[in-house]
Formats: sequence, structure tokens, C-alpha cells
Amino acid sequence: MSSYEFVKVSGDTNTYVKIPLGANQTGPEAIAFDCKGEGPYVGISDGRILKWQGDYIGWTLFAVTAPNRPLGLRFDKKSCDLYIGDASFGLMKVGHKGGVATSLATTAEGKPFALVNALDIDSDNKVIYFSESSSEYHLWQFREAIEAGDHSGRFMKYDMKTGAVTVLLRNLSFANGVALSKNNDFVFVGESTASQIVKYWLKGYKAGTHEVLKYNGGPDNINRDAKGDFWVALLSTSKIKINHLGEILESLDANEIINCTDVSEVNNRRWFGFFFENYIYHT
Repeated sequence: MSSYEFVKVSGDTNTYVKIPLGANQTGPEAIAFDCKGEGPYVGISDGRILKWQGDYIGWTLFAVTAPNRPLGLRFDKKSCDLYIGDASFGLMKVGHKGGVATSLATTAEGKPFALVNALDIDSDNKVIYFSESSSEYHLWQFREAIEAGDHSGRFMKYDMKTGAVTVLLRNLSFANGVALSKNNDFVFVGESTASQIVKYWLKGYKAGTHEVLKYNGGPDNINRDAKGDFWVALLSTSKIKINHLGEILESLDANEIINCTDVSEVNNRRWFGFFFENYIYHT
């Protein structure tokens, strides 16, 4: 059994609910909900993926990747399978009933992945878009990568029908959050150390081109809401909602919620994930 903790944040009318993960369980970097709206699901630092089943039951084991760190989590809206960006083992998948994840891709253009991060899924066209924060540094070296100004990150797509991986963008500065537009005509890709989001066009006359949107803070995970807007967790600063043009619609400056790496709006609640902590929040 787990227990909630209610947290009041100064200057905010919301009441935040803190859900602990339990003893020795840390690192809910990203939050996901399945195709039935159940969850949240979180990946933690020992390679397990947990499912929240309410205060009475608490967290249960859903899946296992490897004894390392699953970062990005997305459910395919059609198959209900869970796709995982694992920092060390690349792109992975687990069926809708959970269990042991299987590997889908570990290299691109003959170069092994070093630090796969976030992903999003075009279920209609069976394509996964995902980021590799660095192709030179591993997760345990991420501070070194940042200090060195590493810009070896890649943005890629995985064809679920053929298994082919295609590199779409190179030389990114710690590529991070990935989020598709509502009609899959573009994708946002965060560059944490460059404090910017790349808007990469997938359809129309701009297809294959990109533009850069600058922000005051490095973007981590990016999540689209039901209306088609996007929540962005800006590292060490605020959490913002932007529209398809990248314009800021809303800002959450909750100082008590620090080191937030993921913000999403699901089931009329806002959910917050954390890379270092042993809890999540929701409104």
C-alpha cells in the first residue's frame, strides 16, 4: 500500500499530490499512460517499469528492460504495446500485458547507440521518432557531455514494418524530448544544452526541413495534450505550455517542484516526473 502526500505550492492555486515510489526506487524520468488511459507508468533507475494502480494497491511491476535506465516511454495507441527509449540498450518494446522488453534497434548507420532518450509514435504510419542525446557519451557520463559542450546527438526514425533506422538530424546539443503534432505533420525535438526546440517538418512543402525555437531554459521531455498543444519541462526553470508555433501559452513557476524532467496533461490532471527523485507529482 502506498500513501499520498498533499503539497501546497506558493503562488499556485493548485494542490499538488506527491506519490512516493517506495524504498530504493528512484528516477521516474518520464510518465506514460496506456491506450485505456490507465497508469501512470514510470521507468526507474534499476530498469523496471512500474504501474500506479491507486492508493490502495500502489505501484506494481509492469515490465523489465535491463539493469540500467529506461528513459522515454510511449504506448502505441493502436497495438497498446509499450515502446521504450533505454539509455544503454536503445529502442525496446514490451507487449500490452507487460513482461520482459525486447530489443528493436541498437545502432544507426553502423554506429551503436550511446544514450537513447525520448520517443513518440506515429501509430497510423507505424513509425517511431526518437532521440539520442549523445552518440559519444553514455548516461553515466552525461555531466561530462554537458561540460564538454557535446553536440553529437541524433534524431531518428524507426520503421516498425521494416526495422530500418534513419537518421534525420545530426549534431544536436543533448537531444532530448520528442513530441509529434496532432496530425503528424511535424515533430518537436528538444536540445537541452542549446536551450532550444527544433521543429522538424514531416509533411508538406517543408518536409525534411527544420527551424529552431529558442527558450529561456533547456527543454527536457515534451508532451502533447488532447488539444494539440505541448507541455515542455524546462530544466531548472519553469514548465511551459506552447502551441504549434512554439508560442508560450502558459507557464508554471512552482519553485517547490524543482528538477522536473517531464510534464504532461492527462485525465484532466497535470503529471510531473523527475530524473533524480523517488516520487512523482500530479495536480
